[in-house]
Amino acid sequence: MFGVVGIPVTSLANRAVAAGIRFLAFHNEQSAGYAASAYGFLTHRPGSSSPSLAPDAGGCYLDLPTDVLHQTISRIGSIPFLPTPMGKGLISDTHELSATAARSLAIGRCDVAFVVGARLNWLLHFGEPPRWSKDVKFILVDVSGEEIELRKPHLGLVGDAKQVLDLVNAEIKDDPFCFGKSHPWVEAISKKAKENVAKMEMQLAKVVVPFNYFTPLKIIRDAILAEGSPAPILVSEGANTMDVGRAVLIQTEPRTRLDAGTWGTMGVGLGYCIAAAVAAPGRLVVAVEGDSGFGFSAMEVETLVRYQLPVVVIVFNNGGVYGGDRRNPEEVTGPYREDPAPTSFVPGAAYHTLMEAFGGSGYLVGTPEELKSALAESFSARKPAVINVTIDPYAGSESGRMQHKN
Repeated sequence: MFGVVGIPVTSLANRAVAAGIRFLAFHNEQSAGYAASAYGFLTHRPGSSSPSLAPDAGGCYLDLPTDVLHQTISRIGSIPFLPTPMGKGLISDTHELSATAARSLAIGRCDVAFVVGARLNWLLHFGEPPRWSKDVKFILVDVSGEEIELRKPHLGLVGDAKQVLDLVNAEIKDDPFCFGKSHPWVEAISKKAKENVAKMEMQLAKVVVPFNYFTPLKIIRDAILAEGSPAPILVSEGANTMDVGRAVLIQTEPRTRLDAGTWGTMGVGLGYCIAAAVAAPGRLVVAVEGDSGFGFSAMEVETLVRYQLPVVVIVFNNGGVYGGDRRNPEEVTGPYREDPAPTSFVPGAAYHTLMEAFGGSGYLVGTPEELKSALAESFSARKPAVINVTIDPYAGSESGRMQHKN
């Protein structure tokens, strides 16, 4: 159970512990709720969140059928697949049929899209032109009939994803549909993906100091991959930090990525970290956080220390939301013009000392050597740590425009 103690939860928490149920006490109810949802996602069992102001509890989880997806990919044969962010790793990002690096081509020119465990929301551009072809036919698998009715796909299949895919596999078992690796569509996706990966690697090969986003993310990517299997569980939130990280950081195993997901909600980070550490005891958990996203739940670093959880929190510190003061001169006017910009934080904020204040390890880094050293030490220790990474305030850009339905 995850919750915030106080009347009437204190007695519930004590009795739960006495009955053999683990209760993790948080500072913030929102973080406890996020932890419950992430615990369910990772374990296939609903997590329970107990807020301090009400006696009821709730939790949710989403079951994505990893093994069945592998069967479907192999039996249907050489059909490219595109994971949404929380689905990365269900089938490895390095799989030869992964279209992640050729996303625009994949969704822009496909004739049929078989959508399983995801919805046609802003992450998939609502299934609308111009990102998608106006002639594309969607086959949606969803537990909600209302969602099928709302999207009006060419074909809607209402049911549990695993059960639906089991039925599909049984139906095509003796007569599988197969493109083959030499099919023009498969070759086009593969060619584009390789080209884009090569471009990304060229970008990542540039060592930029003061840090942009690519240089530290490459170092973090390589450090995580070096851990081997079982892979660390990655948690990510932020604007530029999460957006760029989705392209750079690689997931090779199922349920190893937790981020702001469908709603783009900030504040999920530390709650997700705690849930991941509890759901997978002994497994390293790595959070890559923007400084604004980290601020939503930063006090939960005390919770990490209190329970001695193997969580390393990496904060990309660029001095504010999107990078601090981005105002034009004509915007700096009025009686409160001497106030800092609404998007600005205290320059050089020492986030690492917050962890140190509670007995954890803190690192301030601004060069590749410093970051590599901090990652090696903290990953090896598997103790609560915060790595405060200084980022050039002008390296990022504003993201999330209303006209894009985000």
